[in-house]
Amino acid sequence: MGKVEPDLLSIGDICSETGLSADVIRVWERRYGFPVPVRLASGHRRYRREDLHQLRLMAEAVAQGHRPSVVTRSGEAALKRMLVPAANPLVEALFTAVMAMDTDGMRRQLRMALADLGWKPFLQRAVSPLLDRVGMAWADGSIGIHHEHLVTEVLEDFLRELRLECRTLPSRGRVLLCTLPGERHRLGLLMAALAYASQGTRTELLGVDLPVASIAQAARTLNVDRVAVGLSVQSAGETTRKLLMDLKDRLPEGCRLIVGGQGSVRTRRIEGVERMTGLEVV
Repeated sequence: MGKVEPDLLSIGDICSETGLSADVIRVWERRYGFPVPVRLASGHRRYRREDLHQLRLMAEAVAQGHRPSVVTRSGEAALKRMLVPAANPLVEALFTAVMAMDTDGMRRQLRMALADLGWKPFLQRAVSPLLDRVGMAWADGSIGIHHEHLVTEVLEDFLRELRLECRTLPSRGRVLLCTLPGERHRLGLLMAALAYASQGTRTELLGVDLPVASIAQAARTLNVDRVAVGLSVQSAGETTRKLLMDLKDRLPEGCRLIVGGQGSVRTRRIEGVERMTGLEVV
C-alpha cells in the first residue's frame, strides 16, 4: 500500500472540516478552478491541507449569501472583508460569552435581548448576526468547533423553549417543518418554527435529512395543511429542485408546500411551491 502524505486530505476530510458537500467541491474545481486536487498514483484525488483555511472562509461566505463565482475568485483578505459584520454591541456581548463557553451568560444575554426586542427583531438582530459572527470566527480559526457546537446547542434549546411557550390557535392550522435528504442545518428550521408558532400555528418538527417519502407520509399521518422545507445555500440547485417536485407530487391534496432559507432564492421556482421570505410565514 502506498504511503499517504500527512498534509493531503481526502474529499471526506474536506467535507467534514468545512461543511461543504462533495458535489459542491467538485463543481468549484470544475467551474472555478479551486481547489486544485493532487492526483495520487492510485488515481485518487487528495487536497492540500494549506487550502483548508481558504475553503472554510469560502464556505462561510457562501453560507452568508455571497455568490460562489465571486467567492472562489477572492483571496483571503477579500473573503474576510465579506464576512466582517457591522459592530453590534449585543452580538459582541453574546460572542464574548461564546468565547468563554459561558452557557449561563449566553442564556442570560439571549433573554435580555428577547425582552428588549421582541421575537422577530431578536431573531433578525441577535440570533442571525451571532451565527454569522461565530461562523467567521470559526472560519478564521479564532474559535474551535467546540465553541460552534456549544452555541448551536444553546440556541436550539432556547428556540425550542420559546416555541413551546406559544399558544396554539386552531384557526391558524398546522405546519410540518423538515429538511430534505443531505440537509442537516437545523437552526433555520427552528427559527421558522418559532415564526409559525408565534402566529398561533401548530408546529410539527420532523427534523433534518429526511427521505421525501417519509416527509409525505408524515404529512398525511399528522394531517397538516402545510409542509415547510428549509434550504441552506449548500443544498440549493437542481438536485434539490427535483426532490421538491417529487415531494409536491406526493403530498395529500390541499397540502401546501413552502420553502424557506437562503437556499430557496437560489433554487429555480416550481409552480405551486410557495416561498417564505425571511421570517414572513405563509
